[in-house]
Amino acid sequence: MSIAGALRSGGHEVDLILTDEHPKNYLDLIDQYNPDLIGFSFMTGNRRWAFKITKEIKKKLNKPIVFGGVHPTLFPEDIDFSYVDYICIGEGEYPVLDLMNAIENGNNCSKIQNLWVSKNGSVIKNPLRDLIQDFDSLPLPYREIYYKYKFIRDLPIKRFVSGIGCPYRCTFCHNPMQIKMYKGKGKFVRKKSMDRVIKEVSHVKDRFVLKRVHFSDDTFTLDEKWLMKFLEAYQKEINLPFSCNIRIDQVNEDIVREMYESGCWGIAFGIESGSERIRNGLLKKNLKEEDIITNSKIIKKYGIKIRTTNLMGLPEETLEDAFKTIEINQKIHVDYTGANVLVPYPKTEIVDYAIEHGLLPTDYSIHSFDQVLRKALIKSPYMREFENLCALFNLTVKFPFLTPLTRRFIRFPFPKLFSFLRLWEALENMLYHQLFNFAGFRYFLHIIRNVVRDVWS
Repeated sequence: MSIAGALRSGGHEVDLILTDEHPKNYLDLIDQYNPDLIGFSFMTGNRRWAFKITKEIKKKLNKPIVFGGVHPTLFPEDIDFSYVDYICIGEGEYPVLDLMNAIENGNNCSKIQNLWVSKNGSVIKNPLRDLIQDFDSLPLPYREIYYKYKFIRDLPIKRFVSGIGCPYRCTFCHNPMQIKMYKGKGKFVRKKSMDRVIKEVSHVKDRFVLKRVHFSDDTFTLDEKWLMKFLEAYQKEINLPFSCNIRIDQVNEDIVREMYESGCWGIAFGIESGSERIRNGLLKKNLKEEDIITNSKIIKKYGIKIRTTNLMGLPEETLEDAFKTIEINQKIHVDYTGANVLVPYPKTEIVDYAIEHGLLPTDYSIHSFDQVLRKALIKSPYMREFENLCALFNLTVKFPFLTPLTRRFIRFPFPKLFSFLRLWEALENMLYHQLFNFAGFRYFLHIIRNVVRDVWS
């Protein structure tokens, strides 16, 4: 949306096609639009999809193609330049605008910063430009490019970002790689101005269905001074219920009270593991159990819903470690929760640890990587148990009396059967975001379709 806004501001036309919505004729739709450039933004988990679709487009239409997003940024070596013309490394607003201007004017594209360019059988690797520091200088995101799809436009909750970047270096996350990549390129953790965020939300509120707001920053409460001033402005100018993602050790009673009075109804944060040894030793989360429990009590005191994320199948994790994760979630009385088996992304510190300790193959790399949700890949005597426990996690947290039964059930060889319990999590996700309209129901049907496909595949 942000890149689309920059392109429109630069005088270019943009459009979006969701291939899932046009599975049989998306190539014809692209052909009819006759674009000068086709762009893909994707993450590592759906890289196979992006490669497949790109090959089909290149074969039929032979149009210039640019890749961008997290995966091409962190794993440019994974890209086959026989069917991709450009890779945008890092932030894409200005590089893609420069590229489109060069294409339109027939100029040389090979020296644009942030771009890797395929030319005459070789790849030109241009340096990174500095990170954007002044977000007010950017045009508003062009959300209409997605809102042409009614089921997205009519969702009662919509996501916004008030800041970019996370200062923490958890070993399972790609964030440390980006911090290293951008060293010397400007401040990595950046916050938009209060006026800018209010303007973005107001733009949507005045034009589209908007009942609730979700701030999807990694750490919404990172800057307390900014937060307190923003909450006052938000209550005055927007006055809609909102939810957000936080670090649980970054709040106190004063902050939570202000958030509640400004309309906060839901707070999400990562626990990852109930074991101090795993959470702070292996994952380097640097998060005390005392802070998790104390600050969760404060949040619950004000009637704000709590949602947590958790990991299992971690290197050298035991079943007792995993049940400590269930226990701490039970102790803080979370409203919505879930657990996933660790996806060991190449180049992360935790993968280096796993390879070093013989828990992953020595040749494990992006070229051999395939993301399979809730499939344990780290060698362990409890791989089946971790997979089953993820499926049973939500119910066991919500109904602690099930814990003894869960200890027995996770040993059964029925992971696909347990996968149906993901429907419960999907329903809870609808409840958390209060998706009580046709668009929300369609979202739930989408989850059902994916679950059934995964179970029977």
